[in-house]
Amino acid sequence: MAHKTISDEEMMTRALELFRTYGFHGVSLKQLADSMGLEKASLYYRFPGGKDEIALAMVRAVDSIIREHVFKPLYAAGTSPRRRVQLACEQLREFYAGGKKSCTLDVMSIPGASEEVRAVLRETLQGWLDAFTTVAREGGLTATHARIRAEEAIVRIEGALVISRVLGENACFERTLKQLPDFLTVA
Repeated sequence: MAHKTISDEEMMTRALELFRTYGFHGVSLKQLADSMGLEKASLYYRFPGGKDEIALAMVRAVDSIIREHVFKPLYAAGTSPRRRVQLACEQLREFYAGGKKSCTLDVMSIPGASEEVRAVLRETLQGWLDAFTTVAREGGLTATHARIRAEEAIVRIEGALVISRVLGENACFERTLKQLPDFLTVA
C-alpha cells in the first residue's frame, strides 16, 4: 500500500484550521494526523517534536503569510498610504474569512504553547505594529500618534473578530476594515 503524501503547505493549512478552532491545548496529535490523512508515526517522522513542532511550523507559516500579504502592501512604494491600508485590509478580510476565523496570534498566545511559538507571535505582532505605524506616519501623523493609532487599529481588528465570531455576524469586522484607512491616515 502506498503512503499518502501531503504538501507542507497543505499540512500547515490544516494545522492552522485546527489550532484556530480549538487552540493549542484543544488540538491533539491524533486530530492533526486525521485532518492530514496521515498516521501519527508519519507526523512524528516529519515533526519529531510532535505537536509543539507542528505548532511552531504553523505560526512561522502564518507569519510568512502575514508579512507577504499584509505587511508588504503597507510598505509598497508609489502608492498612497490610504490605498496601502486598503490593500492590507483586503488581505486581512481574506485571511480571516470576512471575520469568521479566529486570530492565530490570539489562540496561540494562550499559555501552553512553547516559548518559541510565543516568540514568533511577538515578532509577528511587532511587525504588524511597525507596519501600521509606518503607514500612519506617512499618512501625516506624528510618531507618537502613529504608534497609538497602530495599536488601536489592531485592538479594533481583534475586537471585531471576537464580536463577529461570538455573534455570528461579520458587520463589525467589515465596518472596522472599511474605517481603517481613514483611521490610520487622517490626523
